[in-house]
Amino acid sequence: MKRAAAFSLLEVLIALLIVAIVSFAVSTTILASSKSNANNRTRSRAVAAANAWLDRFRSYSLPFGYFSSGVDYDYGYDYASDPVITASNDPNLAEVAQEWSKYKFYVKTTSISNNPAIWRIEVVAYYKKKGGGEGHFQLVTVR
Repeated sequence: MKRAAAFSLLEVLIALLIVAIVSFAVSTTILASSKSNANNRTRSRAVAAANAWLDRFRSYSLPFGYFSSGVDYDYGYDYASDPVITASNDPNLAEVAQEWSKYKFYVKTTSISNNPAIWRIEVVAYYKKKGGGEGHFQLVTVR
């Protein structure tokens, strides 16, 4: 009598173990990539918000002297009720306030020259990372 060709129990268990190890490695990589992508999206939005600060200085809609000692804006800050921000007459203040409230900022201006008026503008932005922790970066320009 001929024996039918089939896999033994040991061969099936080894194959399942290999599939499980490969699946675990792939899923771990996908999860890490997903977390990294989410953090990169958050950082990109924070960069855009920090650039919006610099744009307001470039358009002279914010008073440079007000920020000369440095001003901190914490997460959730209500920009729509801040007299300095509302005085900038931004037509999209509600949208800006909603976007900026997701981040923490430190804004400082330093006078470099009076004639002509040249200012160094520094914006440090902080953002919350997915999975905990906080990231930050600094943007500096001269106007």
